[in-house]
Amino acid sequence: MPALWLASDLFDVSFKPLRVWLWAGYAISLLPYLYFYATGDRRLLQFTFQATSNTCLLMALWIQHRYRFEKLGVPGAKWYLPWNSPRFSMPLSTRIVIKDVDGAARWYVEKLGLRKLSEPEKESDGLALRFKADGNSVVLTTRSGLGSRNTVILFTKKLGKMRDVMAARGVNVGAIEQDRQATRYFQVHDPEGNTIVIVQEP
Repeated sequence: MPALWLASDLFDVSFKPLRVWLWAGYAISLLPYLYFYATGDRRLLQFTFQATSNTCLLMALWIQHRYRFEKLGVPGAKWYLPWNSPRFSMPLSTRIVIKDVDGAARWYVEKLGLRKLSEPEKESDGLALRFKADGNSVVLTTRSGLGSRNTVILFTKKLGKMRDVMAARGVNVGAIEQDRQATRYFQVHDPEGNTIVIVQEP
C-alpha cells in the first residue's frame, strides 16, 4: 500500500482502471476459498485463496477511497501545508443555488480549497464539492428547493491567518467581527453574491 501511495503521488500514476480487475479477482478467489473452507480440505489452498481474496478486496477499497476526488493533490497545496496555513471544517452539508455551476465550482476550488468528487453523489442534483472524502458537501445546483441556502458556514481554528490567506488569493474579505455570543467571524462572497461566513472554531 505505501508503495502504491508513493507511486500515485510522485509519478502521477492512476490506479483507477485496476478496480474492476481487483473486484473480479476478489470474486474469483472467494469461491474456491469458500469451497475449501466448507469441505475442510486442503488447508494450504484454503489459506492461499483467502489471502488472495482479502488482498484484492483491500486494494479495491483503498483505490476507491483514494480516488474519490478528481485530483489527488489538494488545490493550492502551498497554503495547505500544516505549518503554513489553517484548514476549514464544515459542520453541515449545504446546497447553494448557482446560475453558472462550472464557473462557481472553479472559484470554490481555487479560493476555498474544496475538491470535486470524481463520481457524482447519487442523492445530489448538482455538483458536489468537499474538503475531505468523508466530509460534508457544498452542492452547487441550478435548482432551488428544499434545503437550498445562500450561505455557506465554514470553521477555522486560525481566523486571522485564514483571512490573510483568502485576501492573498484575491478574495474581497470583510472585517473580522464579533457577535453577541463573542464568536468572531468574517464574510466573503462567491462570484454570484452568495455569502460564505468564516467562523472562529472554539
